Amino acid sequence: MQQLTVLVVDDDKITTAILTRMLERYADHVLVASNGEHGLTLFKEYRPEIVLSDINMPKMGGLEMVEQIRKIDEHVKIAIFTNFENRDILLEAIKLGVNQFFSKPFEAKVFEQVMQPLCDDALEKKRIRAELKRQQNILHAINEMAHSFLQQSDWKTALYQELCLLKQASETAAVFLYQNDKKCESAKQILAITDAERVRGKKRIHYKKHHLMRWKRALERGELVNGCMRDYDRAKQRMLQAFQIDSLLILPIFVHDRWWGFLGIGNSNRQAMTSTDVEMLSTVSSIIGSAINNKQNLQSLEMSSAVFEHTMDGVLITNAENRIVHVNDSFEAITGYKESEVIGKDPKLLKSGQHDKHFYAQMWEHIHSNGYWQGEITNRKKDGEIYIEWLSVNVIRNEKGEIEHYIGIFSDVTHQRKDAQEQAYLATHDPLTGLSNRLLLNDRLDHAINHAGRFGKCMAVIFCDLDNFKPINDTYGHSVGDEILKGVAEALKDILRKEDTICRFGGDEFVILVEELKSFEYLEGILQKIQQISKTTFVVENHTLQVGMSIGAAIYPNDGDTPQELMQRADDAMYRAKRNGKNMIAYYQHDPVIYCTNTYVI
Repeated sequence: MQQLTVLVVDDDKITTAILTRMLERYADHVLVASNGEHGLTLFKEYRPEIVLSDINMPKMGGLEMVEQIRKIDEHVKIAIFTNFENRDILLEAIKLGVNQFFSKPFEAKVFEQVMQPLCDDALEKKRIRAELKRQQNILHAINEMAHSFLQQSDWKTALYQELCLLKQASETAAVFLYQNDKKCESAKQILAITDAERVRGKKRIHYKKHHLMRWKRALERGELVNGCMRDYDRAKQRMLQAFQIDSLLILPIFVHDRWWGFLGIGNSNRQAMTSTDVEMLSTVSSIIGSAINNKQNLQSLEMSSAVFEHTMDGVLITNAENRIVHVNDSFEAITGYKESEVIGKDPKLLKSGQHDKHFYAQMWEHIHSNGYWQGEITNRKKDGEIYIEWLSVNVIRNEKGEIEHYIGIFSDVTHQRKDAQEQAYLATHDPLTGLSNRLLLNDRLDHAINHAGRFGKCMAVIFCDLDNFKPINDTYGHSVGDEILKGVAEALKDILRKEDTICRFGGDEFVILVEELKSFEYLEGILQKIQQISKTTFVVENHTLQVGMSIGAAIYPNDGDTPQELMQRADDAMYRAKRNGKNMIAYYQHDPVIYCTNTYVI
């Protein structure tokens, strides 16, 4: 079961029961609230990763609840139930940060298409946060280790405590240290810390006797060993089994340029450690070697420089006055600022202007109270581009408890936020023209028929097909054809009302849904305006082009009372217009009546 908590907010008990059942495959915990006020209370208490909510509810509506939730958590995934009829509600929902939209009743296939990306995004966000937190903890442990070793006259005094902290921070199963004899023929165990209390591995390793000569030769050359159980022969597997681990990273330790021994770090999963883990943990062996060398003049930040310079995350280090003293290459790649441009300056030069003073005051209060802060922040690159970063700030103190440095580690997560916002839009719109797609058309048509049936209204479905569009694509290329389609889409938007639905049905076909149809004269006027598009001149890549348009219309309830009937009959009418000379209008009706010039009736 995926480790997700989902909050369902709806005053309809049948809906919440259906959703609870449908969510069984997506979440291990489903919370249910009957209104927005109750939902907000549950959100504050349990902090679910996903919220599914209706809009209209007693006490507090869905959008009001979403607004309050966004003040608490900007990253939680939120989907609302809507009939897509009210464009203003959809725009308000998107503005408040709603990620996805559902329509009732919940069809299993559509529910899966909407729900699975939400779950994937939520799980990925949890994974990224956990991994960033773990890396931050490792860096913090490394820096604490550097300070502690340098402050002790005997490095062994701090060894156990610091390696315990490292093991905990890196979430590994075992950490052990071996020191070579004078001839480097064998190594004795200095320390071993494992999850299994009674397991401490071999007290002494003889490289030749235990068939570890290949490892020895690699370590002598300053190379590391990184692999898992399946990568090794039986002799090496026995060493892993002695520590009850499935994967192992061995890092050589050098003292005065001589191979002193090695640091081993093991995991209980059958995967070699990642390159990021290797880069960070490699610094530990350097720190231990430096501690043994007793190089008191080295600072902990210098010992960690390998991590900063090679990690994919941006890193900046400031002094106690919050002036930048060091940045890594990834900082330059992400922000566009070179090191020479930022050294000695306050990191506020990256401010985007999108956060108020209260935001920064809270951030610094948390840093000084807890020694760290992490969260999402919007900054500005050198070229002015706004980007979103996930930032972790750590405080480094000296032995007196005074602040010496701040370390900021960040990654650019702009595309993740944009993807989430775009998914809600792309799920219901054509990416080329920005018009509604078939999914949204079908939903609106179904609701429009239900509404018209309840209130005795008329409505129309209009099917439009561009005449001779294929020769344009064949002669001038698809890029020109795409511009024509976008031009036609804009012309249709200018003609129709905001509440009317315009859909790019596919290729060069457009379908229009006109609700609240008061008279045939009104419909006839719309059709004539649409036909005028054929007289529009489009200038694309220095080509002056025109397209004709065959138009068919079906009317509810005269020509059909289901979505399938109305769509088919509007399509039939359009083909009759095309067969009768193209660039014409045709109505579908059982009793033939000609409504206007160049109008044909099936």
